Amino acid sequence: MSQSSRTVLGDRLEVPPVRPWAALVVLLCGTFLANLDVFIVVVAMPALERDLGAGGGQQQLVLAGYQLVYALGLAAGGRLGDALGCLRVFGLGMAVFTCASVVCGAAPTTAVLVAARLFQGAGTALMVPQVYRAAQTLFSGAAQRRAYAAIGAVMGLGAIGGQLLGGWLLSADVLGLGWRAVFLVNVPVGVLALTLLPWAASGHPPVQRGPVRADLPGLGLAAAALGLFTVPLVAGGTGGMLWWGPACLAASVPVACCFLRHERALDARGGSPLVPPQLLRPAGFRRGIVLIVLINCGLAAFVLMLGLLLQKGLRWSPLATGAGLVPAAVAFACGSLLAPRLARGAEVRLLFLASLAATAGYAACAVGALGDDPRQLLAAVCAVGGALGLCVTPALSVTLRTVPEPVAGAASGVVSTAQQLGAALGVCVFGFLFFAQVRATADVVAAFAVTTTALTTTSAAAAVLARGLPRATAPAGPPEDAAGAPVPRDLTQ
Repeated sequence: MSQSSRTVLGDRLEVPPVRPWAALVVLLCGTFLANLDVFIVVVAMPALERDLGAGGGQQQLVLAGYQLVYALGLAAGGRLGDALGCLRVFGLGMAVFTCASVVCGAAPTTAVLVAARLFQGAGTALMVPQVYRAAQTLFSGAAQRRAYAAIGAVMGLGAIGGQLLGGWLLSADVLGLGWRAVFLVNVPVGVLALTLLPWAASGHPPVQRGPVRADLPGLGLAAAALGLFTVPLVAGGTGGMLWWGPACLAASVPVACCFLRHERALDARGGSPLVPPQLLRPAGFRRGIVLIVLINCGLAAFVLMLGLLLQKGLRWSPLATGAGLVPAAVAFACGSLLAPRLARGAEVRLLFLASLAATAGYAACAVGALGDDPRQLLAAVCAVGGALGLCVTPALSVTLRTVPEPVAGAASGVVSTAQQLGAALGVCVFGFLFFAQVRATADVVAAFAVTTTALTTTSAAAAVLARGLPRATAPAGPPEDAAGAPVPRDLTQ
């Protein structure tokens, strides 16, 4: 083996480099399943109520429990990737997620199903940050932008394709499994990813490391702050938040301040904080995080509202509703894949223009829903999907490109947490607005028009924020071999 085709791990033995694109493809299985399981369960709620007797509160736990544990564990998952190697942590997360999916599919009671969904969320929190770390450490320049584009496209396909696949599985009643197939469909994908992972990593031997210094107090404070902030929003979206809701929201602020103070003190002592303070110093990273929250807030709320419009307003079946979301999924995927070519180093300008396009698309959807021509609504839906697809990739690139490599995993965890919190905010806030309109007017179509009009605030704010993003230059790429080709970095480090 030539010196140029080997990666040196300090004073350790040299090992073959990873296959970067093969590794990314395997890791993208985790991204796909993570987003799929947020949406695929929605169409199974009536079947769960019928077969397991799941009431409204239990259904909410099945839906929200997964996403809350997912969001709360992402920062820890990113930090573990830094400490143990992202391929190893990804494999652990995929194993937990796959086993939990088996338990979900075999659950005899709602309580077992809810518990298994929590473990699914934990497995996802371990998997997802490793995908971003791989994109940042394995690629540079144009290849890195294509990697981010692939992540964005897979996210959109998983999110919108979840309702299509769920509708088809319920309608076809595959193997007589009913709603259980919605969870068991994860198993073959998980097994395939775990089987291919060693090959994609080129058979790296385990890297010997010292003991991992876990920031348990920081993890506890972060979980408390995020929990105090998100749980009242989930409860409020179903009318379950009483006096304790505002109290929890108010308490989340001082707890978050305590978390930041703890992280700064731990970093000053030479420890390993969950969120290194240097992550929050660059203005580009801070603005990028807010931008990611806004984009995902609009995306998640729009997909949910569109599904409700098609099923409750237009009386489509679950399968037909899923099929109706396919054009938006295709437009989103195309936008994500085209973004690197359109940006060509001008990600900030593309973010601004795409956010304006999404604003116009939301407004057109409101008009199209009230009109008599479904083609007008379909065109507006495709416009929104394409515009948001153009936003996702440059937002990730602008946010992560200035992050130092030693804390890349922690940054990935923060970015993934921002995505999930944005989605939770969108579903809770705009879902609350939607159902309030339905109760007031008994008109689902009008409620969709009002809610979609309100969604323009998210994309308009994103456009304003994008104008203030710094035109940062990309960090230096990886070392090159004798032929000038980049040598992939070792993901087990």
